[in-house]
Amino acid sequence: DQKRMLEDMITLGVDGVAVSPINSVNQLDILNQVAEHTTLITHDSDAADSNRELYIGMSNYDAGRMCGELVQSATADIEGTISLMIFVGRLGQDNARERRQGLIDQLMGRDSDRTRFDKPGQVIRNDRYVILGTRTDDFDFSKCKAHAEDSITTYPELNCMVGLFAYNPPQMLEAITSAEKLGEIRVVGFDEDPATLQAITDGTCYGTVVQNPYEYGYQSVKVLTQVARGEVTFEDMEDFMDIPARKITRENVAPFWKELNTLLGK
Repeated sequence: DQKRMLEDMITLGVDGVAVSPINSVNQLDILNQVAEHTTLITHDSDAADSNRELYIGMSNYDAGRMCGELVQSATADIEGTISLMIFVGRLGQDNARERRQGLIDQLMGRDSDRTRFDKPGQVIRNDRYVILGTRTDDFDFSKCKAHAEDSITTYPELNCMVGLFAYNPPQMLEAITSAEKLGEIRVVGFDEDPATLQAITDGTCYGTVVQNPYEYGYQSVKVLTQVARGEVTFEDMEDFMDIPARKITRENVAPFWKELNTLLGK
């Protein structure tokens, strides 16, 4: 679907395109075709090997490390080994892969290395944390919940779940609630789904790492418009516009939610 949409943009002769690539490796040809015909920038998820002019977003690897810091805080009171499972839509996207790796590297106490990649099928451990695996669901909400339910049953020692996409934490929480393990299994997430923010307010989810997608969209349109009008050139800019991630916990969830609703006009 995304390939078809990008082809339509070429046909329409638009002055600029901002895209969050679903799979930057497999989409390299179509992305370069778009870049050949118009101004191409990426946001949210990058395609660094393409001929795009600019990436607007956060460092997903650094955000993954922030998520790891939340896990460390959420489980600080648990004695012994922490067993956790990671949930994500798919690992083909740069943002998912980098978030996961940043999370793993933080928990394993490693130096930062964005090129590192731990295969999802292996158990990763140190003296404090055991990462049992990574469950992908291809954006199928019911499949995500089923994976969470299966993990609870298969691993009775499981005491932490981490969801890297917005819909993961709510599905995980539903599974944990059904298993009557709220509070026993700690939850850390990504993004600002209302169910996640409510769970943080209620104390059933420790925290989440949020982006600023509003600013991604705003800056994307602003930059493309300025370039189309000849007001700026990409030579005047770096190739990465950093919109930093933030950690949301019970201490700051209320003002963040108010800010979010204001941006959405609610």
